[in-house]
Amino acid sequence: MTTLRSDQRIAGLLVVGSGAEGFEDIYSDIDLCAVTTSADKVRPAFQEWGVKIREMLPVFHSFESVRGANIYLWILLLENFLEIDLCFLCLDDLEARRNRWKTVFDRSGKIEDIMQSSWKNRSKPNLEEIYRYRLGSIWHCISYAAVAIRRDQPWRAVYEIEQIRNQTIELQGLREELEMKRFRHVDQMSEDFLKSLEQTLVLSLRSVDLMNALRAATTCFFRETQHFDKMLNLKLAERFETKVKTYLELFETNP
Repeated sequence: MTTLRSDQRIAGLLVVGSGAEGFEDIYSDIDLCAVTTSADKVRPAFQEWGVKIREMLPVFHSFESVRGANIYLWILLLENFLEIDLCFLCLDDLEARRNRWKTVFDRSGKIEDIMQSSWKNRSKPNLEEIYRYRLGSIWHCISYAAVAIRRDQPWRAVYEIEQIRNQTIELQGLREELEMKRFRHVDQMSEDFLKSLEQTLVLSLRSVDLMNALRAATTCFFRETQHFDKMLNLKLAERFETKVKTYLELFETNP
């Protein structure tokens, strides 16, 4: 961090994520954000620091990721398996995407205000739009899973059942305002919800186990839609759920 401060192209440095508040445990990585004074300095600084870091630290693996038009990220894994993620962007592109950050230094005097303001004024997801899309499109996953079971395509069925489960988790996370990137906060969901998710896990590739998991995943999904209908004062899911259950019953009673 001291070396980064010596680069006059860099207006400031942030620690983001758990490191801003004290690392969660010994498995936490280090997330840093280097903010340049202007957009034209981002790419050169990113490239040069990719070389410098390898000279300074025992890096045995690295990966370059482009996160936006002028936002670049180095993912660095050290010999002791510590991961360091170092992002480069300019002041004009800076915004708070998570509510945990710590300013290490700021030559511009603007960074903290930008972070506070962008977090306060961040756009909120359109709950009804997302819910309508998830509800409308879940039919594909359910029908594809059922057909795959009937056609003796167990791995295709496993995939589609997983999609139903994941969409259920995403809706729950959205409703509870949890951070759901890579399902970061899924284990913080209610015990009852997590227990219902367990029933959606496929125990084997046998048709009976696949169908049991599909029924459980479908039930879990529509249980979540009931919360959304109530929260948004809608009546979208009940009729659809009844039709879907009839569809699955036909698959089971007419082998």
